[in-house]
Amino acid sequence: MFNVYMSEANIADRFDLTKWKTESLRMTAFLSPGSPITQQNWWEEICGSPPEIRSSQPRTGVQQDEGSFGDKNTQGRLILAVQPSRIDWLLTVEVAPNSFEFPSVGSFSESVNSFAELMNRWLNVSPNLQRIAFGANLLLPFEDVKQAYEYLPAYFPLNKLDLKNAQDFNYRINRPRNVHDIPDLKINRLSTWSVMTFTTFQLTNTGSYTSSSTPSNVAIRLELDINTTTDFSGELSKDKLPEIFAQLVGYAKEIPLQGDIL
Repeated sequence: MFNVYMSEANIADRFDLTKWKTESLRMTAFLSPGSPITQQNWWEEICGSPPEIRSSQPRTGVQQDEGSFGDKNTQGRLILAVQPSRIDWLLTVEVAPNSFEFPSVGSFSESVNSFAELMNRWLNVSPNLQRIAFGANLLLPFEDVKQAYEYLPAYFPLNKLDLKNAQDFNYRINRPRNVHDIPDLKINRLSTWSVMTFTTFQLTNTGSYTSSSTPSNVAIRLELDINTTTDFSGELSKDKLPEIFAQLVGYAKEIPLQGDIL
């Protein structure tokens, strides 16, 4: 099940969500047909104060609000994008200048709970919905590329991968599951795995770019899209929305802990 190069300490790290850093989190809600968005003030209702920036296109029904979001464990940029049939809440990084670290809003174990709490508030006032989705881009940092590839096979217990001397790895798979207590509704568990390198560049006086002398950062990158399937033609019951969203978030926590499992 585990790569022979992994130490017992590394195996233990695999089951620690605090090791994963959050690059971004997203909740997407798709409106039920015939449920247009009327006048809304969701940002103020959910965040308790006006956004820092608001842009709107009244003719197309598009509006975007954004502002800083943070608590003692999570710091980032929160964006609310409203379209006639779709609403997106996005928590992403505010990249600091001259930063040589992977951009992150905090550890996944803490940031996902802060974001989920915010989204549950919105689900209490949301319009009627047909689909919802939870997305996350996560990073698991390593000292070098070799170490990342030695660690990666532990996440694929169903496929015994030999990644020794591997490069340009990209693995994408969907393993749907049924929704508890709701017939005909399934949840897609889409995950994309890769190894990425983050290198900083500096602009010289001549206008050219040179790589920084700071060592590159390496990480396993995991992109998650956990969503209710498109073939469900009904309407998601308002009293079931928190339960469904909790399942989406639960699966998003399960995958970085257990990897590609059925």
